[in-house]
Amino acid sequence: MFHPSDVAFAQRWSERAPGIDGWRILLEPESVPDRVHVLPPGAQEPVFLITRPSVRVVVERRVASGGADSYRRVGEFDNLRQAVQALCPLPGEDLQEINEALEVAFPRLRR
Repeated sequence: MFHPSDVAFAQRWSERAPGIDGWRILLEPESVPDRVHVLPPGAQEPVFLITRPSVRVVVERRVASGGADSYRRVGEFDNLRQAVQALCPLPGEDLQEINEALEVAFPRLRR
């Protein structure tokens, strides 16, 4: 399962990532996602699958082979934020705006 702040980051990332028709994500399940499907610009179906089978986050790419879909691992990351940024990096000013919004939505506890 992904942390809610990372899910919120991924949602904001998909709103800002460039490309015709944008980068879209589908959360599964929507309420507490443990799988994030990613549709790059122009795709009609998810091309990437992001999961957290253990400590690290895994990005896999869908590969069609003989009518059946399978997935091939393309990378491992520390968190969901790094995974989506690897697919399509955002400019620094967009990252700054997203991080500032997340600081308000998910404030850090003061020690």
